[in-house]
Amino acid sequence: MERIKPPKLRPGDEIRIIAPASAPDMIRLSKGISRLKKLGYRVTVGKNIKKLNQRNDLAAPAKDRAEELMSAFKDDNVKAIFCARGGYGSIHILSLLDYDIIRDHPKIFMGYSDITALHLAINRNANLITFHGPMVASDIEDFAKPSIKDFMDILTGNSTKINIYEDRLIKYIIPGNTEGLSMGTNISLVASLLGTNYIPDTTGRIFFIEDTDVTSGDIDRYFFSMKLADIVDKFNGFVFGDFKAIFDKEEPMPSIEDVIQKFMNEINKPSLYGAPFGHGEEQMIIPLNAMVRISDEEPYISLSENVVD
Repeated sequence: MERIKPPKLRPGDEIRIIAPASAPDMIRLSKGISRLKKLGYRVTVGKNIKKLNQRNDLAAPAKDRAEELMSAFKDDNVKAIFCARGGYGSIHILSLLDYDIIRDHPKIFMGYSDITALHLAINRNANLITFHGPMVASDIEDFAKPSIKDFMDILTGNSTKINIYEDRLIKYIIPGNTEGLSMGTNISLVASLLGTNYIPDTTGRIFFIEDTDVTSGDIDRYFFSMKLADIVDKFNGFVFGDFKAIFDKEEPMPSIEDVIQKFMNEINKPSLYGAPFGHGEEQMIIPLNAMVRISDEEPYISLSENVVD
């Protein structure tokens, strides 16, 4: 199946905001929408956000969340789909989506964290390039920064520079140069989909990895699960972003970086640590299912192709 690039975003295009996982904070969402409008885009919201059809912490029942996402893909007026927030619950709707329709109606799809489940499934089953990037209610500060222009330049086809945080110090674990299709980013979601039809073939890929509210033991478990599934050694390289760690003072453990160092030493593939993405203060856009290159010289992380048509 040929990989598909979504059409580029143009001034005045409609961006649809959806909530495929947890329910967003409506005040923060309103501020995020206002900032998108100031950038010159028409912004609409999905039916579940309009109806406040919330179930516990979920934005709506799984069927309704799947329908909201599919409605956005089927609507030819919608040119980009931005997620309001992550949280949890994206995994519930994977089997309810029509990937043929998504493939036939390609458009920009952006989010991160729990949205990783959707990225993986869409990358594999529709072969569409999607985007790890800020979410409208969770990351309103990002939509107010001058750097938002650099984000939007990627989506409008005016730039291929994905790492705009050039002063961010990046540490190489295993130096080297390699290239491959990108995959990621939340490692707990990747591990949870092992053995399913919703995870791409990892052969030759660059694995972008981050997570939140995890211990070093969790990271060890996720990596070892992937090792047992015989997929870790197939990657060409690894890029580690931000991790929000939980520390247990009663049961001291190695740091997350130490655990990662151990696995990377065993795998011995080009790998770097400390890239600006994940649950930290900086959020680079990462086109997923796109050809990227990592290098031990600046710019360290770069796109090898245009990611929008």
